Amino acid sequence: MSAAAEAVELAKKAVPDPSLALAFGSIRFDQKKLHEELCRRMDPSILIGGSSFAEITNAGVSKGGVAVLLLSLPGAQVRFAHAQAGPKPRDTGEALARGLSWRRGLDSGFPVALLLTALASGHENELIRGLSEAVGGLPVFGGMTASDYDLDHGDPQAWVNYQYCGGSLARQSSRLALLDLPSADWRVGFGFGHGWRPVAPPLELTRCQGHKVYEVGGMPVFDYYRQFLGESESDAFFGHMIQRFGFSLLLEDESGRSLIKLPVLSDIKDGCIHFFPAEDLQGRRAQLLQASRRGLLQGAREAAERCRASLGGWDPALVIMVSCCVRHGILHSRVDDEVAAVREVFGPSVPIFGYYSGGEIAPFLSSYADIVDPKKSLAGSYYHASTVCLLALSSRRAPEAVAVPAPAARSEDPKELDRLSRLLSRSEDIQDQTEGFLANLSRKSYRDAERIRKQNEVIHRYTPHEVWSRIGEGVARGEYELPDSEFVGCFLFMDVKGFTSYSEEHTPQEVVAALNAIFAPATEAIYECGGDIDKFIGDCIFAVFKDCGDAIEAGRRLLALFRELGARQNPFTVRIGINSGRAVRANVGSKGRREYTFIGDAVNTAQRLESNCSPGRLLLCEEIYKRTPPGAFASAERREIALKGKKNRIAAYECSI
Repeated sequence: MSAAAEAVELAKKAVPDPSLALAFGSIRFDQKKLHEELCRRMDPSILIGGSSFAEITNAGVSKGGVAVLLLSLPGAQVRFAHAQAGPKPRDTGEALARGLSWRRGLDSGFPVALLLTALASGHENELIRGLSEAVGGLPVFGGMTASDYDLDHGDPQAWVNYQYCGGSLARQSSRLALLDLPSADWRVGFGFGHGWRPVAPPLELTRCQGHKVYEVGGMPVFDYYRQFLGESESDAFFGHMIQRFGFSLLLEDESGRSLIKLPVLSDIKDGCIHFFPAEDLQGRRAQLLQASRRGLLQGAREAAERCRASLGGWDPALVIMVSCCVRHGILHSRVDDEVAAVREVFGPSVPIFGYYSGGEIAPFLSSYADIVDPKKSLAGSYYHASTVCLLALSSRRAPEAVAVPAPAARSEDPKELDRLSRLLSRSEDIQDQTEGFLANLSRKSYRDAERIRKQNEVIHRYTPHEVWSRIGEGVARGEYELPDSEFVGCFLFMDVKGFTSYSEEHTPQEVVAALNAIFAPATEAIYECGGDIDKFIGDCIFAVFKDCGDAIEAGRRLLALFRELGARQNPFTVRIGINSGRAVRANVGSKGRREYTFIGDAVNTAQRLESNCSPGRLLLCEEIYKRTPPGAFASAERREIALKGKKNRIAAYECSI
């Protein structure tokens, strides 16, 4: 591989005796040939690296190249270890620690672990914990070696990545370089940032299986996302766009930073989305974030500022940068600007080296002392997604380091280059403005939809359930008026006795509280029995039932409720009337205000049965009483009742429990 040979030879001219070689080669290359050439040109025992999606040097970002960093660290010791990445990531971390044969002591300076590992399971946080605990705690920095993320995530080749484990080329391994830096001569700083911005309020991930999310806030996860992405017939489009909308887990600290969970695979058939880094997400509080190019660049700048500040005034000699391949895809033609944003903070003379990864490993915190302090809530290192992570090294004895130089620019007509540059700049501005507009539109759409949902919840509470259901079905068919219809069933009126005198002697607030103390359990009983409340009329409830047995059971429960309330010194009693028959459900009122209610003799008779009932009892029409199961009531007295507007008396049965 000529690219690998050229990179190593150029670097060796400046650093002939390196103690560490960090190399990244494009996933598009033949990794076996590339690795063999690297090992032929340098001491394999000091090599750490792997396949990359894109490479970062002072020349900017290249895609399809080889980047080599040779580093001499005066006064420092470098130890290496590698281990197979098995099904239990914690075991891999502990195996790396055993390979180092090192444990942090009281006299340790600034030991830092550089870790390049396979993206094996998504649970690589367990690897980091196992390693850190086994060696007594230290910052771990690096990332997952990269696959070809230009492929669809459903393509098996999109998950193939390689690690340079010294003289061995691996596909499921971890390679570690421990930099044991003396505290007298060295300072180390870290930076972490992402720049994603919230587009929706926090909510709960309500149905998950590990890292697979099925429901968000009680809503199917795909329906939740389509609020922002719209309805699309193309699954490929959905799978691509969804990566601009990740979740952040809310952290219990005051840093304002968040842990991104990136959607990496949309399983439409199973109805779930896979999120990395993988962990159990059931019941977690999360917030939807959206990525934009401007936001990502600001995130890189903020990470660099935190990193530089943590050096305590020391000048940085080298910055190692690991960014996510998802960020590369979003930044697209502005990907060089991410490196430029970091360079603006550290200065043009500071070497910057790194790669675009399949996942980033770095601390949340920036200060070395905070990272290794177990009392800090965010101490230690973590596996991240769609972040930019920085490691800055500073030394009194300047380290020697060199990476691949920038390629020579091709000679072009200066006027034509200027014209094309202006056109590109204009198109970039338009894209950034469009992204900002779409982000605001997504937020507004969600806020509008959320307001409509809340409004519907309120209206639902004030509307009979059957009416609400029929309106929803009608609107779905493009019908915006409920038709008059015939209903055959049972009608129940329940009137609270003693309320009028109570109202005269108590404040309005006390009256409402007393009424709700009765209506709340009464309403629940009616709904549990299959009924629907058509309306509340002062201290009276009007309910309907499709089945006579349900109406009888509701009447029994209401009598039992008031007997229980009476035992607790409740001053009220109740009268209940139930009648069966035919009624019309019709629109009553005007276009400006109408009600969809029941009209007919069967309804009127039910109300008059209630008014003729003795307090504490239930009056049933004869037809319903004949359907009453034996033993349903303790007593039943047959009565002949004269009702206003009717020529003949009707038979009814007054019951008690």
